[in-house]
Amino acid sequence: WYEDPFDSLWHDVALRSAMFQTLRLSVFTVLLAVPIGTAFAIGIDRWRGRPASTANFFMLFSFVMPEIILGVSLFLLFTKTFDGIVQLGTTAQTLGLVTFQLSYPVIVVRARLLSIGPELEEAAMDLGASPGQALRRVLLPLLAPAILASVALVFADSVDNFVTVRYLSAQAPTEPLSVKIYSAARSSPTPAVNAAATVMLVATLSAIAIAWWSYRRITGRRGESMSAAGLAEL
Repeated sequence: WYEDPFDSLWHDVALRSAMFQTLRLSVFTVLLAVPIGTAFAIGIDRWRGRPASTANFFMLFSFVMPEIILGVSLFLLFTKTFDGIVQLGTTAQTLGLVTFQLSYPVIVVRARLLSIGPELEEAAMDLGASPGQALRRVLLPLLAPAILASVALVFADSVDNFVTVRYLSAQAPTEPLSVKIYSAARSSPTPAVNAAATVMLVATLSAIAIAWWSYRRITGRRGESMSAAGLAEL
């Protein structure tokens, strides 16, 4: 039991279920929050007027709001207003995490949009590309580093999220690893709990390292292609 804590972690049904629940919630949150946030950032960048400012304000409001207030608000919303429609558990936890994490891709992608400018997309449309083709073949490849950074941020923050998933969990099988570690730390943590915390840390660092490596490869290839184009012009 003390000699191989990772083996005891794998044989602990509750911790193993919590580990898979954490991974499930993180993947679901990334698959929903990053595309929605990217589309929202592009829409806000092109949408002018007071409605755009209002939508941007509400997006940033969820970012600066204390997480405990957001968690309690979502709990009351799902149990009172949408009772019977949204059940506490994986569905409610995913929706809560998406609500909380949506601002990360919006902020990161909007910053990238400001640095790119509209010139390249307008040049593509001047050369005959439709708006959809310019978006798909010009803008999205340029936004790839920001999208990768958003994936890393959302995944890492979803893995160690505690407040939102704690309020929106139902039975014990829907409790993620952060809740299990917190509950165990209040009594006497076992080596399996320490191994579970190590798994959380390694998963977060791995997501950030993969995103950083992908970012370097994408930016390096883009720099090489731009240098080759410049040499061809010379």
